[in-house]
Amino acid sequence: MKKYMILAAAAALALVSCAKFETSTVSENDGNMPIGFSSYTPRAITKANTGYYVDGTTATNLVNNTTFGVYSWMVANNTLFNGTGAPNFMNNVPVTFKGATAGADGSANVSAKGYYSDGNPVQYWPSGDTPSGLSFFAYYPANGTGITMPTNGLGETTFTAQTVAANQIDFMVAPVVADQYYGHTNSSYKSGAEGTVDFTFKHTLTKVRFYFKTDNTDANTTVKLVGAQLSGVNKTNTLTTAYTAGATANAGSFSYDWGTATTPATFDVYINGATPAPSTNEIPLSTTATACTLGDNFLMVPQTIAAGTQKITVTWTVQTGTGAVVTNTKTIDLYDIKNGDARITWNKNLQVSYTITVGPKPIYFTAAVTGWDTESAGTIDIN
Repeated sequence: MKKYMILAAAAALALVSCAKFETSTVSENDGNMPIGFSSYTPRAITKANTGYYVDGTTATNLVNNTTFGVYSWMVANNTLFNGTGAPNFMNNVPVTFKGATAGADGSANVSAKGYYSDGNPVQYWPSGDTPSGLSFFAYYPANGTGITMPTNGLGETTFTAQTVAANQIDFMVAPVVADQYYGHTNSSYKSGAEGTVDFTFKHTLTKVRFYFKTDNTDANTTVKLVGAQLSGVNKTNTLTTAYTAGATANAGSFSYDWGTATTPATFDVYINGATPAPSTNEIPLSTTATACTLGDNFLMVPQTIAAGTQKITVTWTVQTGTGAVVTNTKTIDLYDIKNGDARITWNKNLQVSYTITVGPKPIYFTAAVTGWDTESAGTIDIN
């Protein structure tokens, strides 16, 4: 006999607000001030692809030598950016982040040859008596697999998650830094960083994790996880980014919202760094929850978990002593798994974890004895 038990926990990540910026437009600029870029990320996230995930909350925790894309719009002095139109100053320019060496002013992100990254020369702040203002928007990673940016930078971005967890990327966007002039950007930093644009990147995806355990305590019985596969999980969605101007400079509002996810796909939950099929990669389960060693963190497009749609199929084996190995398979509807009394929805910037407990359940025996039937009595006389 077999049964399963599932525990689910979901916790929203706290969002960290952007640094505040001064809005005055009067500054001294000799026309040769490069535009530097720094960055900051919200709560930590961990996944298998160490080339494209962000761990931690500081600028230095963007992975060294990875790249974010920058868009910039130029408008006349004292004209507020309204979030529309094609980027007329920087159009999806990759900036290679140098991690711990970048410094508060972002100057280390510019190479000795004057490039943000190969083939993308450094840009300079507008100058003069009435310099034009600049507004900036960024996303991470620049030109990453599965990201299709809109022509105007802001607008509808199509994103497709890779079905192999190790190939997934931590797609993030940074709210618009609007109405900037040299000398009045990045005011939270010390003097000398006046020309630096400070981005605060926000996770857009849902981080999903799976843990496995058994409730078997028989030392003579071995339970092993063979593999698990997600099915019916949508891998494509559209993120709409927008900026609405405020009444004063840099007082507008930025939004980033997902549409309805599409394109159902299957995702293998990897076991010990290999696909689930080979029996040599089975994981012995204990009463302590075990996370798969590779691919246990999926970065999924936000979506509603609907009845009969997103499922996980789990395969495990049971062997008692030297007896036969019995293989078991169970398909679970993710809709049936709740966080307390609430249904779970995969929202942006949300962590969701599922703990799956598998059998076996021992076969017990009991016995009872039925009473004798009613006695038949006979008599006989012998002379």
